[in-house]
Amino acid sequence: MMSKQRRKSNFKDKTVSNAKQQKEKASSYGYLKLPKGVQVFSIKEKTRSVFIDIIPYEVSSEKHLDRYDPEERAIPGTLWYKRPFKVHRGVGAEDQMVVCPGSVKKKCPICEYVKERLKAGADWEEMKDMTAKDRNLYAVIPIDSEHHDEEIHIWDISQFLFQNELNDQLEEDEDMGVFPDLEEGKTLEVKLKWKKFGKNEFAETRDILFNDRDSVYEDAILDEVPDLDTILEIKSYQELHELFFDMEGLEEESEKVDEEPEEEVKKPSRRKRKEIKEEEPEEEPEEEPEEEPEEEVKKPSRRKPKTPEKEEEPEEEKPSRRKRPEKKEAKTEDRCPHGYTFGVDCEEKDECDECDEWNDCIEEKEKQE
Repeated sequence: MMSKQRRKSNFKDKTVSNAKQQKEKASSYGYLKLPKGVQVFSIKEKTRSVFIDIIPYEVSSEKHLDRYDPEERAIPGTLWYKRPFKVHRGVGAEDQMVVCPGSVKKKCPICEYVKERLKAGADWEEMKDMTAKDRNLYAVIPIDSEHHDEEIHIWDISQFLFQNELNDQLEEDEDMGVFPDLEEGKTLEVKLKWKKFGKNEFAETRDILFNDRDSVYEDAILDEVPDLDTILEIKSYQELHELFFDMEGLEEESEKVDEEPEEEVKKPSRRKRKEIKEEEPEEEPEEEPEEEPEEEVKKPSRRKPKTPEKEEEPEEEKPSRRKRPEKKEAKTEDRCPHGYTFGVDCEEKDECDECDEWNDCIEEKEKQE
């Protein structure tokens, strides 16, 4: 009896590939690809305030949403303190939260779908949960925290829950715009208020105080800051299209969707969209479980005491709570960044396709019709 022919198996390629996938998965946190040893900054429930130093990072993306060439702001090779991006919630069968390709100024099938449905007369209340929501990434070092090491963490939080308040504070006191600087920066005392949404509670920023740091950071700290432009996992147009439209049970499209289509792709019109759960107020992700350290090693501080300055007359102590000037509501006709009439010219101009005010503008237009 002849022995069976030995079957070949490329274990080498398969085992190496599997090892890489496991490593990548272990370092992933949702849509974040975290460098080894870097953790997500999360706030323990009921915490009333946190102290953080926001450390800038070196921008690498040509498509940074904060880029402004006249000021050399957020252009590749410069330092910037945040990475704005957009997400869609409730995507696919598993209700995933995914990064919108608009975060790198690319076309997004979900945004296109929402735009087409609104143009066809869909109700805004029906579509608003599908729109892209603004979030930001920050590299932060918690200060005097019982729950965090004084090391760099990645803070992923919605625009609504933190950055809007920070913007208000910087408008009130422009001198505090130096807060991310390594030498002259400030420690942010973020005061929180807790709100309940369904069964979950979330922390919203109610006030921010800018405190003098007791030490300065060396330039070497920048080598430890992750590139916030590259840790976002952004699906391709095709991947997001298939995930969003969930082709199972529908006729397959006859034409393959290109990665960056020149013309808008016709979407399946017969699909009944699964009802998306009401959006939570950008709740903080649960903290990733930490691995047991083999041996606790005390790391040298990367900050050095500030050089004593000349003694000056003490300024009057500022109250901890500041009364902000009342904000005048902007006229809607002045809100269009391209000089057109807000709430009237929406969808009429070429600039509307990539305008940050598009959602509010189309909603205003619908109110007037």
